[in-house]
Amino acid sequence: MLTISATDIPPERLEGVKVKIFTSKDEFIDFIGPIWKEDVDEECELVRKNGETVVACFCKDPFYCGAEIGKKLSSVSLGVVDTTTYEDPYKLVVGVVLTAWTFDKYKSNRMEKKILFYNPNKDKLKKPIEHAKAQMFARELATEPPNIINPKTFVDRIFESIKELPIEAEVLEKDDLEREGLNLLLSVGKGSDIPPRLLILRYNNGKQKIGLIGKGVTFDAGGYCIKPAEYMRGMHADMSGAAVVASATLWAAKLNIPISINTYIPLAENLISGRAYKVEDIVRSYSGKSVHIGNTDAEGRLILADALAYSKKDMNNLTVTLATLTGAQIVALGYDIAALYATKDEDANLFEEASRYTNEIVWRMPLYERYRKYLKHPSADINNISKIRQAGSIMGALFLKEFAPERWVYLDIAGPALAFEGNVDWASEYPTGWGTRLLLEVMERMG
Repeated sequence: MLTISATDIPPERLEGVKVKIFTSKDEFIDFIGPIWKEDVDEECELVRKNGETVVACFCKDPFYCGAEIGKKLSSVSLGVVDTTTYEDPYKLVVGVVLTAWTFDKYKSNRMEKKILFYNPNKDKLKKPIEHAKAQMFARELATEPPNIINPKTFVDRIFESIKELPIEAEVLEKDDLEREGLNLLLSVGKGSDIPPRLLILRYNNGKQKIGLIGKGVTFDAGGYCIKPAEYMRGMHADMSGAAVVASATLWAAKLNIPISINTYIPLAENLISGRAYKVEDIVRSYSGKSVHIGNTDAEGRLILADALAYSKKDMNNLTVTLATLTGAQIVALGYDIAALYATKDEDANLFEEASRYTNEIVWRMPLYERYRKYLKHPSADINNISKIRQAGSIMGALFLKEFAPERWVYLDIAGPALAFEGNVDWASEYPTGWGTRLLLEVMERMG
């Protein structure tokens, strides 16, 4: 596993593999010797200089430079990164950690790794390092196998993590969900022997109140609309939205961000049994609206619908939802970019500006109301899937909007959260925890 920390001790006085960053290609080539690559944007090479191993890098963009550095440091026990090349080291630091991080806790030959980030002004490193730690926590939750993390053990893990933090926690168990009428969440979880839950976290530290809601399907087999085996791979990370909002809440408290947070995490396994919900079921949601089940593999929007409606009780100033909701998001935007939906332009602008700082890229998509007609059903208020096979991410957003508060932001993070499936060059081969740093930056700007 990886640990990271800041130091103001100059690299030449430290042990470990040092990183030397060049912004001039000529100086880079002079240092490492001739290379055979043309039009290099970011390149890192391990070289021996004066008896020491050095990672020499030519960089234009600090984030992708960091990603290349992290790849080199992922196989060494101690690395030292001099961050003084950049006035703001944020993108360099988080880029390094994204590719250096590994999940090897179940391996017999696991490797303990440490990266020291050097800056004579250590205060410049506090924010990037804490944001990187928050993302590592979300990644660990999302990467844990489904025999370890389920609706019960997810709650246990979070309860353990908040013991020393000013966060209150509440769990609605199966009986509570039945009494309250969160029937969509109950329906999705019916097929599992582990009942669904709604985890609620509260952090009170400011006048502005934000609601965070993350999809927490800890394993998604698709229900009776069962996924083919190749599409079931990676579905332990279908709770990435839940991992992200939980981690962002914890680190907001650690960083003392002046904002109040109400976090709602619906948790369920979408499996098959004699009890499992079925296509053609009609379920009365917490909001009172009836929902026709057109596909049991469109389950994330169902548990989120109940959580969104339930969140209205707290009258948050802004409600934000993150979910690995649709494969259509990946078709439209790939693995680098999340789909952003917002009911207010100022909130879309806030997320777009924050995303440019954290390098978690978003692209605003339309909540195109004319498509709402494709979610109609003759026997229920709404269908959980569209009648037509197009605009899948928009259809998912329109479904959720039926249950959401008026001021609402939604991020479909299917691609970026599961970017390891796309062999991206900015993260190691695990669920990414995408959105954790973005939420922290947004909350800092709101506070």
